[in-house]
Amino acid sequence: MATTQAGSQRRPRLAHECAAGEIFGRAPIYDAIFSCISPRTLVRTGRSCRAAYAAYRDFSHRAYNIHRHLSRFLSEPLDFRSLQARTGTLIAGSNALQFLDRTFYPKSDMDLYVHPGHVREVFDYLVEREGYKFKPDSTQPKDYRKIVSDDWDGTQIRDEPLAHDELLLYYQIRGVESVFSIEKHGPDGLLKIQLIACETSPFDAIINFHSTCVMNFIAFDAAYSLYPVGTFEKRDTLSVWRARPLHDLAVVIKYGERGFAWISTLPASTSPQSSPFHPFTDRTVGDRYTWRLPLDTHGVALRSQMNPSSSIFQCDPVIYNGWALERVQYGMGTVYKTIKSSVFRYNYTTTNYKLNFKLWLFAIEQGFLSRILMERKLLDKEGWPWFDAELASSWETFKHDFLSFIRRDST
Repeated sequence: MATTQAGSQRRPRLAHECAAGEIFGRAPIYDAIFSCISPRTLVRTGRSCRAAYAAYRDFSHRAYNIHRHLSRFLSEPLDFRSLQARTGTLIAGSNALQFLDRTFYPKSDMDLYVHPGHVREVFDYLVEREGYKFKPDSTQPKDYRKIVSDDWDGTQIRDEPLAHDELLLYYQIRGVESVFSIEKHGPDGLLKIQLIACETSPFDAIINFHSTCVMNFIAFDAAYSLYPVGTFEKRDTLSVWRARPLHDLAVVIKYGERGFAWISTLPASTSPQSSPFHPFTDRTVGDRYTWRLPLDTHGVALRSQMNPSSSIFQCDPVIYNGWALERVQYGMGTVYKTIKSSVFRYNYTTTNYKLNFKLWLFAIEQGFLSRILMERKLLDKEGWPWFDAELASSWETFKHDFLSFIRRDST
């Protein structure tokens, strides 16, 4: 029996270890295997042994290459991700689904969801840096600069938006203010990007998509799936009731052809534990039910300080959002309370009334002080302080308290 340099005996390799080494030591073999299994099975396989883990890491690095994924639409993916980092822009819809599912839908476009106040910056980047051209619909002027202003006033009091019946009839997404189409010709044909200007936030629009299989999105630092088990394991998509019922079957047919079974609602006997859609449960982005896929951020330029009066805030604001899936009039729907205040640069959502009340009190006090300073000419719009970093601190405290409660309740 062979011995090591220290003289100790080396354990002989077992037959199954030899077989694993043969399979997971050759990229063509494990690529063929990994390309046919679901994300959860991929992760579990990688945990089976050292050889499988090394193969899993190598395959994932290539399969979830965000720059390669973006290169179909963007010539400079790294610069675009830096734009995402400073604007909080999210890639959602079928594009994010394709990335996480490691698949490709021919002739599909890219949907970008943009926060209020950043639409002009994102639009200019895509037109001036990436060579896209605005393709207005019958209601829009030929020059997008006439309808997309670069003068956004974040100091204004943010009232709840009025019901936009005509808008909902056209876009069928709650939380959408405007949709702009841009196009250019690429090596493989026409490329189309839809730039969605959101009323409150990208998350508010995404959580009101037609069904759960498209509740996925890509931020500058990570990709997220809110319902990964239902989407990638069960291949089911649960219909989410919006402002009006879905009358046409185009969406149902499209995602049926893509391999997803449409579920109109959940049975009355459904419990949070028995369903991959986790109904009647307070959720947060990045919770234990979320699939978060970290992305390599090497070379991505993070957001600079918004102004000298504001705390440094460099994470993507999407992680400070919460929601729940509850029964509504026509089936299942997403419910939450919107956090909207001029003391925060961005708008957020939560199901926690304690957190919402705490932030409401903070916003009233801080907003009052800031407006007094503006009236006395001691503060201008450029120096208006935003406290998103302080919201982040409150959110982390809420999540810690909530998780502690869940652990106590389960013991």
